[in-house]
Amino acid sequence: MAESSALRVRSGLRFVQVLRPALYALLVASALFTFWAGGDIAGHGLPHWTQRVAPMLFAIFLVVFAIYRFALVRAKRYPAATGLFQVGLGALIWVMLLPGTRQKMAPPYEADEVPALLSSADPRVRALAAEVAGYRADGSRHAAALIDRLDDADPRVRDRAHASLVKLFGKDAGPTSADWRAAAPAH
Repeated sequence: MAESSALRVRSGLRFVQVLRPALYALLVASALFTFWAGGDIAGHGLPHWTQRVAPMLFAIFLVVFAIYRFALVRAKRYPAATGLFQVGLGALIWVMLLPGTRQKMAPPYEADEVPALLSSADPRVRALAAEVAGYRADGSRHAAALIDRLDDADPRVRDRAHASLVKLFGKDAGPTSADWRAAAPAH
């Protein structure tokens, strides 16, 4: 009886050794799709479906890994608590790979690019950003940056920043940043 049990354990462990290469391949493929899903590879965007491939590959990996670990635990070649912990941790990682979870963890996209554009190296971009800020419904939140642009080296930037400040506050406090700092309400 003990001999047939030992034979089953040995045949089970041979089966487990067959799973090792599959585990490595699934884990590497899942990692590649996880890191590059939704991004660019060598300047080429990956299709949108690649975001769903990573969790699927990791789920297959997790099932195979659970079979592998539980076979080792059953053969008393691996501690049960450690095996259960590893499978549970894998399940947690799988939940974090799901597309909905990744979107919740991603930082919110800042749709207003005016602050970044106002500090661009290109004076044409700064001038355009200064003009755009004057047309925004919440443009007064860019007042401090517009006042800073009144000291810009390019006259087009200074003129557009001044025009936007006049439009936003409904009054002309003067052409210099010092005049506007004294007259503009704190924002």
